[in-house]
Amino acid sequence: MRTYKLIKIDYSRYRKDNPNLFKILKLSISRGNFRAIFLFRIANSLKRKKLNFISSLLIKLMNHFSHCYINVNASIGEGFLISHVGGIIIGGKTKIGKFCDIRQNVTFGGNFNRKDNQGNSQPILSDYVSVGAGACILGPVKIGSHSIIGANSVVTRDVDERVIVSGIPAVEIKKVWSDGERKL
Repeated sequence: MRTYKLIKIDYSRYRKDNPNLFKILKLSISRGNFRAIFLFRIANSLKRKKLNFISSLLIKLMNHFSHCYINVNASIGEGFLISHVGGIIIGGKTKIGKFCDIRQNVTFGGNFNRKDNQGNSQPILSDYVSVGAGACILGPVKIGSHSIIGANSVVTRDVDERVIVSGIPAVEIKKVWSDGERKL
């Protein structure tokens, strides 16, 4: 998917109006959470075009101006939402599905070089996953779609879809919904 189209879809998670380039730039200047994903999308696109120096520079700017670090090699689906920016770490081999949202101080990373059968060392989030503030998702774990990771949870094992997990280590608290509606 083209970078501008991804940015427009990300924008629609923050604002409900019809995005244009001016509105996107204005939001990226005024909101640190959107600025982070905006700079990541551009840096990721430049990295794929082998413009590594400019890509690295944009990641450094994101780190400095948004107080978070998203590795340029991470794979993030459309409609990504950072609710509160700050202290976010997303490792280079992390894969995040579409329409996921995260909050402040979330970490996605490896777990002492542990790998799964496919050679993955970092988390894979399916679509529509919500991650609470301070959560750590470590190692080659798979998070099922429509799941919720509770605040300050530490996830080191796979999570089924449509469940809430919480705690240290994270355990299933509740199955959430089965008919497309969240029933908390």
